[in-house]
Amino acid sequence: MSAVDVIHAAEVEATTRYPATTVEVSGGLTARPVSPDGASLWLIAADLDAGTELRWGTEHGDEAVYVRSGSLAVDRRVCPADGAMVVEAGVATSAIAESDTSILHMGPADSAPPTGGLRGPAESENRSVRVVGPGGVWATVDDSQRTRFFSDASAPTNRLWLLASDRPQYFESSAHSHSQDELIHVLRGEIRVGRRVVGAGDTLWVAADRRYKLYSGDDGVHFVNYRRDASVMTSPNYDGPLLEAGESTNMTWVNDTL
Repeated sequence: MSAVDVIHAAEVEATTRYPATTVEVSGGLTARPVSPDGASLWLIAADLDAGTELRWGTEHGDEAVYVRSGSLAVDRRVCPADGAMVVEAGVATSAIAESDTSILHMGPADSAPPTGGLRGPAESENRSVRVVGPGGVWATVDDSQRTRFFSDASAPTNRLWLLASDRPQYFESSAHSHSQDELIHVLRGEIRVGRRVVGAGDTLWVAADRRYKLYSGDDGVHFVNYRRDASVMTSPNYDGPLLEAGESTNMTWVNDTL
């Protein structure tokens, strides 16, 4: 598998059968797997009809669902558009589309929770479903960005890492690498990595420790970034590897937990 790859949604045939094996689904839907075959992470973009239900058993790792539009009813809570739910490993639960709802569903190929990462294993007791609103748990909001962690791998009971960043104008990153495999799904605009162009609906795959640089289009970009475990960034902008988490990157504690 290539260390950097782009999965173009237009090249993936839509299906009415849900591609994830960790959930059972009742109701109407259209879905596409938008991640590389054989990768350590997977991502599904799905449009759910009103009333469609996703049901998790206990055989799964830490998974996340980001709501692009519509809303999901989750255990007497509501996950709204631009919010996310984190289903911690082994927790049985369900989510029902309250109206026609578009989601991104992400998870690991290996359902066993990671144990050898930067933060060690997550606690196995008292795992649950976390529902986070559009404000995120940690956030940086200013004229140049609206970046929010829905999960930064620091919770006691999961190691999932999920971030959304909306850049309203041209954005260029430094050349950098991360210590974890990652998927970056573009919601609006585009990003470029070398000659590769990742447009709205497409997903960028980057393997751990692969150095790369991102450029947005002139009108910026809005994307979701998913990883399985805590990671550090290595960049010439920092004296050494930087732990990528809310507190360590000086974000504001928002805790928009529902």
